[in-house]
Amino acid sequence: MRRLGLMGLLSFLVLAALVPISTSASAFTLICTAKTKTEVAACDTSGYAKVMDNMHWRMYAGHNCTNYAAYRMKAAGVPEPKILMGNARDWAANATKLGYVVDQRPAKGSIAQWSKAASHVAYVEEVGDGYMVLSEDSYTSKTYRRYKVLSTDKWYPESFIHFKDLGESVDPPTPLAQSAVSIGVPKSVSSAMNATVTAKVTTTSAAIPVGTLRIRRGGVTVARVALTEASNGSATVSIPKMKRGTQWISAVFDGGSAVLPATSKSAKLKVTKPPKKVSSITTIAVPSGDVDSESRPRISLSVASQDGRVSTNAISVYVNGKRVAAPVLKKAHRGKVTVVLPALTPGANRISATYWGSKSVKRSYAAVQTIAAVEPTLTTASLVAPTVRAGQAAVVKVNVATKRGVAPVAGEIKATINGVVVASQPAANATNGTLALNIAGISPGSHQVSVSFVGARYQLSSTAPSQKLVVTGATTTAIAGAATVAKGAKASLTIQVLGPQGVGVATGDVQIFDGAKPITTVNLAKAVGGKIVVSLPVLASGAHQLSALFVGTELLEPSTSKTHLLTVSK
Repeated sequence: MRRLGLMGLLSFLVLAALVPISTSASAFTLICTAKTKTEVAACDTSGYAKVMDNMHWRMYAGHNCTNYAAYRMKAAGVPEPKILMGNARDWAANATKLGYVVDQRPAKGSIAQWSKAASHVAYVEEVGDGYMVLSEDSYTSKTYRRYKVLSTDKWYPESFIHFKDLGESVDPPTPLAQSAVSIGVPKSVSSAMNATVTAKVTTTSAAIPVGTLRIRRGGVTVARVALTEASNGSATVSIPKMKRGTQWISAVFDGGSAVLPATSKSAKLKVTKPPKKVSSITTIAVPSGDVDSESRPRISLSVASQDGRVSTNAISVYVNGKRVAAPVLKKAHRGKVTVVLPALTPGANRISATYWGSKSVKRSYAAVQTIAAVEPTLTTASLVAPTVRAGQAAVVKVNVATKRGVAPVAGEIKATINGVVVASQPAANATNGTLALNIAGISPGSHQVSVSFVGARYQLSSTAPSQKLVVTGATTTAIAGAATVAKGAKASLTIQVLGPQGVGVATGDVQIFDGAKPITTVNLAKAVGGKIVVSLPVLASGAHQLSALFVGTELLEPSTSKTHLLTVSK
């Protein structure tokens, strides 16, 4: 058998590897293109035009992707491989055998390689965010090209050979996920109705389909919906009324930044003649939250026919089974009417409605709705005694009733001082809404007692005007002084008044008595530790029984000292 010479073998290998590449606008963006050496010299700055007729790394000379790639590596100082690199599709495998890194991370100076889309190699001139600039030569088109390709373009390289990178490699772009669309349509629909179509877009990865979903009748788009992340690929779409007959419905997902487009199979939909009488749905919309029992709440009624026909005739509205209104739907109402209800009984009120139908629309019953009606309450309170001594309990009489005069049987009645609960009783303990709260352990002082009813489910809370409660503290009064004094001299006494917990009193008056006769008065404003010295008027000769009376204040109780015996000499 005849053997091929070296040149014959090389020609066979290279020619077998060369296939056309795409040059469509969707594949990449051309920067410059050249065929002649002069044009190549103007388009390429590497000097390839001068040596393109030479073989580099034993590749086929002239316009040839492998010869150009070999030249760029030779110019970068990469030694000629010990093995023949072969066809472009074989470069990645042969480079791996030689110990070079091959991956999907592009870098300036690396060799881009395709083996599935085409047998081709190119030189990476520049790597940016989501794009790269490549230069290449082609045997098939006899054309040199420099172009920009995006990470989302069809002509994006499959791998990169790192003979000698001139810059850091970057992470490969995230490949777009494959998608599939399924569609659900009713078996039949009246020509007088909008058809409801469901569509679901699924992906081959965790990517969520975001973008436009189109519903088509035949080849015509009849509805659009924007899929968001919240849609999770699902959509329910109403499409316009259609002519009688068989219609073919499909769904098209136009793709997004992370998901490729896809089209569903066509589903058969039979469009029929409208029936003489269609079903209807009646709904009631009630106010959100509770309503005041003394108000007249508004509700909205809606009657929708199966195929959009305007519903007419009467609607009966019921509260707790009793009919309270009967509005009549007219064409101008377009199936909607508002009803003002009478004042509701406190508690849960059941609202129902019946649409009685017409010649073309069937009767329907609304689902029962509930309105909770609450009523105001009135709380009154009074202290049995506005002033009590320390250690003595204060008593507050309380009455709670609704505006109807009904005493709540649930909830709680509380008394607070400075925001602190000091007494409480369940409302159930009251007799006809009246009870007594005992407040004990209150420190001496002036306090504002607030009494409130914490409402039950259908009775609102209420608070009585605050009450002033004074709690007085006990005091002790002591007297001391000389036992004798000379005639005509003024005697002096030391008086001390102590309040709760032995604290000296610095307010209020002290009266000094000689027997039952008051002889002088002193104010404690200048007392130190409740102690003050009192100078007595001149007393007659003889024995005197002296005592001191602290007259008290709003918060301090009066107290009297023991008798002090003073003798005035003759």
